[in-house]
Amino acid sequence: MKVLITGIGIVGKSTLRRQLLQKMRAAGAKVEHFDADCFDITRHPLDVDCLKEIPKEFSADTIYLIEDVHATMSQAIMPLPEYNLIVYLKVGAITQILFWLSRITHWLAVGQYSWEAKTGWQGNNKPYSLPNLLGILKNLFRNISHRKRWIEEDWQKIGQHPNIQIVQVRWSRRGPKYTF
Repeated sequence: MKVLITGIGIVGKSTLRRQLLQKMRAAGAKVEHFDADCFDITRHPLDVDCLKEIPKEFSADTIYLIEDVHATMSQAIMPLPEYNLIVYLKVGAITQILFWLSRITHWLAVGQYSWEAKTGWQGNNKPYSLPNLLGILKNLFRNISHRKRWIEEDWQKIGQHPNIQIVQVRWSRRGPKYTF
């Protein structure tokens, strides 16, 4: 079974993927997980498995959790019809800003921001650098101003899929909270 976890940027997709992985493995399921962003380093101890490439062939007895923020775009890792289930994370504007604020704090401290598989990290690798803060804020305002359109475009592409699970996401100090 191939499960896509998607939604607009910085809404808790990675955290949900990790939580599902742990719960499914604890229940005895055979589960593999992947992040289509193709990070070359692990951001979380559970992500060490994500350093491998998505297989060309999928085993029928395995659940594959595939996180892809670009799933509805031309750079998607797999076409949408190939997934058995699409899990779409939805978040309100205020909640998304709260997620961004915690991400901004981390990005500013490390001097890198806005990972893309094709270009890698943006930033000058200098912690608390003003040019990085300007780039981060530019990305924040771009995301907030385009969020509604991006969600509508996503829905135009995934709305016809036979198996969609909408997950509402709320922010908390301990991380994202999900309502299925």
